[in-house]
Amino acid sequence: MKISLRKQMIISFSAIFILLIVLFGSLILKYNISNYQKQSYDYILKIVKANILLIDNYFEQLINVSKIVASDSDIMKAVTYRNSVDEVDYSVELYNQRNVASKIKQLDVLGSIENALIIGNNNEYLYYYGSSPVKGYNFGEQEWFAKAAVSEDQFVRFTNFHSTDYLLNHWSDETVSIITPIFDANPYNLSKRAYLMCDFNLDPIISDRSGKGSTQIAIFDGIHPVHFADNSRLSQSQKEEITRALTEQTKSFVLPKSKDNPVSYLVVNETSPISGWSILGIMPLTEIEQMRHTNTTFVMTVIVIACILVLLFSGWISRSILVPMHGLIAKFNEIAAGNRDVVFQESKSVEINTIAATAEHMLTNMNQLTNEIVEEQKKLATEQFKVLQHQINPHFLNNVLQSIKAMAVCGDVESISRATTLLGKILSYSVYNPYEQVELEQELAYTENYILLQNIRFNNRITYQIDCDERLRSFLVPKLMIQPLVENAIEHGFQQQWEGHIAIVTEDTENEFYIAVANNGSVVDAYEVARLNEMLSSQDSYKQKKSIGLLNLNQRLKSCFGPHAGLKVFSREGMNTSIVITIPKRKENQYVIGPHRG
Repeated sequence: MKISLRKQMIISFSAIFILLIVLFGSLILKYNISNYQKQSYDYILKIVKANILLIDNYFEQLINVSKIVASDSDIMKAVTYRNSVDEVDYSVELYNQRNVASKIKQLDVLGSIENALIIGNNNEYLYYYGSSPVKGYNFGEQEWFAKAAVSEDQFVRFTNFHSTDYLLNHWSDETVSIITPIFDANPYNLSKRAYLMCDFNLDPIISDRSGKGSTQIAIFDGIHPVHFADNSRLSQSQKEEITRALTEQTKSFVLPKSKDNPVSYLVVNETSPISGWSILGIMPLTEIEQMRHTNTTFVMTVIVIACILVLLFSGWISRSILVPMHGLIAKFNEIAAGNRDVVFQESKSVEINTIAATAEHMLTNMNQLTNEIVEEQKKLATEQFKVLQHQINPHFLNNVLQSIKAMAVCGDVESISRATTLLGKILSYSVYNPYEQVELEQELAYTENYILLQNIRFNNRITYQIDCDERLRSFLVPKLMIQPLVENAIEHGFQQQWEGHIAIVTEDTENEFYIAVANNGSVVDAYEVARLNEMLSSQDSYKQKKSIGLLNLNQRLKSCFGPHAGLKVFSREGMNTSIVITIPKRKENQYVIGPHRG
């Protein structure tokens, strides 16, 4: 049975758009459902990281004050004395005790240090601040102390929660301590070490026990809980599940429902880089399930409304656009075939007329816009090359200035004059020379000045040789073309050598001329040479993330002299490492000669 085109359009449009709407809505629904947990994870992670930041700021203050006290000269002298004598001279010790007592009071700045002990190399306390300790208590036998007092490094360490049985009146309490090494006042005695141990108050980081909001924060020192919100509804089995997950170092997980708690939770775990504690964000999944239900209802409603609207408007759309659209499609087909003289007929549809007028305007301005885009791209490329040509390595400038500073300290006026003159020439050439291309002779002179300036830094340990064919002296080349290769040879080729030699040689052949920069430095292995040459010959070498200097120079050469220009690396045992610049000669002019310098 035949039906009209309009009905076919209505049926086709309706079926296609309804199918697309249903498919699109289903994808959105599926994406949102799968993404809700990820969004919740990100939300909890932000909260956890904010809490870590607060905790770590507090710990940073503890570390800084502990380091100040532990590095005090009076404390170091007192500890060194106690560690180095078997029988104490009490007149000396009384003086040391007064000094230590006055210096250790710096811990009062924080107001959160409850007790402090200085522990000697016999693992017993030497001095204390705060509560009185048990005399003769051996800290070295305590696992929590031995684990934190690592002798192989000089870092401040935090302990996990431990008992305070070393205090006379607080043996039943638990606390956390920060342990800071105190080094012997004799810098040559590394075997005797003491420690400053401070027990500090955790209230500044767990003072908010209200547990307000849907997301709870919990703190674990390893796998043992430090803090839970007072109104936490987690059951004991759920807390045990958290401990199991932390043992397996799981970053995020879901706590299932239990007999005592019908709510499941999403848990996100992050570790404090300073204390090593695990900070947990715990969010009930009831909110996620509610959002999922709300989103499902909303998406399904939108799909139903969209389907009804498609059915209502498909008939009107088909009637209004069918006839003029056919004519419009035919005209666009002519444009697609390459015809730029298409004339659009007047239509009753304002939209069709607007499209036709836009197409005519597009045809009128297409070539002009294309030319403008090409011109802008050329200008952009030119500016990028200028930036490349005029850049100066900041490390090089810093090294030169440091060398001049050292000569000034030594009073070497002659060397300072020579260095500043060379630096002035280099800056004048690289910054103020207005030409994008310069004569090869100028480029070689600049490179020689660069080597001479580097020799001031390396005490004339770099020898060099520059040979240039007379016919090539006026050849125009990109500015700053040779110097980066010399810099590369100095920084990488001579890293492990006392002396080095650089040779810059030009060669004129029938179709091309070459500039070789060779050095007798370290040999580059064959794999690296092959990798570099592969990148240099690649069409998209500018996208590489390594050897940027060589790749930029290679791209500049190709832009100036065509695709056959470029760089190639040679290096193997028994020969110098060389980078060869190849520049083809132009057919219309054998050379491009620079401005006359008569």
